[in-house]
Amino acid sequence: MNFKKILFLFLALLLPVIIFLFLKQFGSNQFDVPPLFLEAFEKPSGCSSYEYAAPYAISDTSLAELDWSKNDSLTIVLFDAASVEDGKKMSIQQIRLRTEFPDEKLSVVKSNAVILRNCIFLLKQGDNAVMIDAKRRIRGQYNLLDLEEADRLIMEIKIILRKY
Repeated sequence: MNFKKILFLFLALLLPVIIFLFLKQFGSNQFDVPPLFLEAFEKPSGCSSYEYAAPYAISDTSLAELDWSKNDSLTIVLFDAASVEDGKKMSIQQIRLRTEFPDEKLSVVKSNAVILRNCIFLLKQGDNAVMIDAKRRIRGQYNLLDLEEADRLIMEIKIILRKY
């Protein structure tokens, strides 16, 4: 009877080790940040003169206003903050992006155009930053006044650049 207990205990401890070794050998940990607006979506209010097709990509003319370059892997567009205090928080997050990714092809640009914010980048109320990839697709929308959102932006940049 005592032998059976020892055998079951040994097997119970051995099973997680075998699963771990199997996953370590044959598995891969890869994360992905899919582009937004790949399927049909509701047209934003006040943007009736714009045409939207799925999958959605930002037009070259809109990006030309921002000095966008195809050579950059990612572009972060920051929109002006409503108050001076919020502007300071946004500046801190911009510095954080520059220090976190100094050698990457990552550009950070600012804009204050309401049309770009609402009709081109399709930002929800409260969001003030958007990430665009080299194929002109929106990869994420963020509120950088919230530290958790800023951390999410940095983590998603690392995932896209495969730096995790």
